[in-house]
Amino acid sequence: MKKHALHIILLFPLFLSAQITSPMIRANFGVDADLRANFFNLSILAGNDDWFHDGTAGAGIHVIDTTGAAGILSGYSTNPLTKPMSFARSMRYPVLSTISNRIYYDAAFVRDHRDNDSTAFIGGLKNGQSPQAWAGTTTPVLSKNDISEVFLHVRRDGTNPTDSLWFFGAVGILGTNGDRYFDFELYQTDIAYNKATGLFQNYGPDFGHTTWKFDGAGNITQLGDIIFTAEYGNAGLNFIEARIWTEKTSITTVSPGAFDWTGTFDGEAASSTHGYAGIVPNNGGTFYQGLQNTDSTWSGPFGNFTTASVLGSKYAPIQFMEFSVNLSKLGLDPMTFTSGSICNLAFGKVLVKSRSSTSFSSALKDFTSPFHFRSVADLETDVDFPRQCPTHTTSVITVANPLSTSTYYWSTSNGNIVGATTGTSITVSGPGTYIVTQELLSGCGENGRDSIVITSYDNCSVLYSSVKSLNVQLQNTLPLLSWQLLNYDQVATVTVERRTERSGFYSIVTMKDNGTADYRYTDKNAQQDDLYFYRLKITDKDGRTYYSEVVTIKTGNTNALHVKVNPNPVSGSDMNLYVTLPNNELATIQLIHTSGKIVDRQQQRLAKGTSHIKLNRKMAWQPGLYILRITAGTEIIQQKIIIAE
Repeated sequence: MKKHALHIILLFPLFLSAQITSPMIRANFGVDADLRANFFNLSILAGNDDWFHDGTAGAGIHVIDTTGAAGILSGYSTNPLTKPMSFARSMRYPVLSTISNRIYYDAAFVRDHRDNDSTAFIGGLKNGQSPQAWAGTTTPVLSKNDISEVFLHVRRDGTNPTDSLWFFGAVGILGTNGDRYFDFELYQTDIAYNKATGLFQNYGPDFGHTTWKFDGAGNITQLGDIIFTAEYGNAGLNFIEARIWTEKTSITTVSPGAFDWTGTFDGEAASSTHGYAGIVPNNGGTFYQGLQNTDSTWSGPFGNFTTASVLGSKYAPIQFMEFSVNLSKLGLDPMTFTSGSICNLAFGKVLVKSRSSTSFSSALKDFTSPFHFRSVADLETDVDFPRQCPTHTTSVITVANPLSTSTYYWSTSNGNIVGATTGTSITVSGPGTYIVTQELLSGCGENGRDSIVITSYDNCSVLYSSVKSLNVQLQNTLPLLSWQLLNYDQVATVTVERRTERSGFYSIVTMKDNGTADYRYTDKNAQQDDLYFYRLKITDKDGRTYYSEVVTIKTGNTNALHVKVNPNPVSGSDMNLYVTLPNNELATIQLIHTSGKIVDRQQQRLAKGTSHIKLNRKMAWQPGLYILRITAGTEIIQQKIIIAE
């Protein structure tokens, strides 16, 4: 016991001194209290990455997706009620992208509510409590505590498990005076804030958190919650610390192999058995860095607020704070204490909040709603023909939500796969159960799986000619389908099937023979601002089934040019575009590489509404990031797309 106590006392000062308060480049990311790529420490430096890009020449890139920035800024002027609203953007690349030989796990930008803040804590709440005891409300927040936006990015400085894993965080606030205190709290559970009730939910099992656990040798047996806490004064960084949620007895009975204790511990009360304990690297050295802007600095394409209602384009001095943590050095990189997947992080949900004073247990003030980080959607599959007929014995199964960074492996024990068994789609030539597994990066193992069943149906045939025509258009903002059938007197039922970009085809209505060749149906359950795909399944009086072609339409505002690429990333031999136009127009379609080279250009005359365009993939389309630009009349629209292998 005495050995452990002495160890704590000797280490206690290290979390104060083992930090850097000057600008640094870490894993090619500039940590200089500035947001611009190719700009470092108040001057141009071509090559370093950052949160955003203002057009400064250089190889450095930005990590935050800036889609819709111009529209958001315009909305602040035309509709001032949008100013206090929150929104979020994720990384501009797929999660776990490997870029310049570094693994980009994810990135996030969250604009918080401001002024009469609708995500603020009621009085008397503190760190160390269970989130079950926390409650939010709508209330004004002091400008030095009022969070305007938060930033987060994690990357590995290489592709090997031994390469350092870096955590970059930043906060923009409204005020520019007084000391500022904030926390980045990292959760294992899917913690969430319910604004309707003002309560948090999905918190951890151990007094609202998840506990770090150890075996007798100090090896980690369970990951738990983490918190990074920082204090900034008018002169710069005053204090920064890392803590983990654990049992109080651990700091005197366990010598962890991954890190050491500092001796700090705070739970809900002095008698608490669980709480946040301070940690430092067990081999010493620099692991933190933190600083704030000393001069006014560009605040990025989304702008910033200098007061609760005044939009600006630059942060005033000390309004923007940035920090970095070497997770590998600190012992919080899973690869430093496990032999598991390099794809994993020690957290999955993030809550950023501000406090009233330097005390770890001081009153909590403002927060951003918890957001996901390095989150991957559940794997989904789709199939063109779920039932194989005597005249059509092949089906194509596709991953409905592919990631360009993932590898997909297909297998079956009772069916038959024609050709390759890897990729985002396969062709099958027999009934059976087909399974797809997803590997996020090579060597990471299985991340998820899905299965789909193909059946045989002898009493059917696929005759597209049975449907003479099928059309869809918007009527009073809702999709109106109309179609004509051949040999309509032989029809028993017509089933309308629908899918979105997030689901496979499913039935929405079955109609009996109406005695005529003409049918109409309005999809009253369609949501606004979504892209829908429709097809018909016709069953004749002999029990045979027929499928129509697929038609598409986008709901919502049709008075502006709109484009969807599905799927995106693009794989296979074709790119499928769905272009919505307010009028008949001659459209120019360009595919532009990020280097600026136009690799494809063509013109097509498109009709009012939504048109499906299939572009054949050419040799010049190498895997990578591209800009799809469509010009129709006086309107121009651009969209980022990824060409997969």
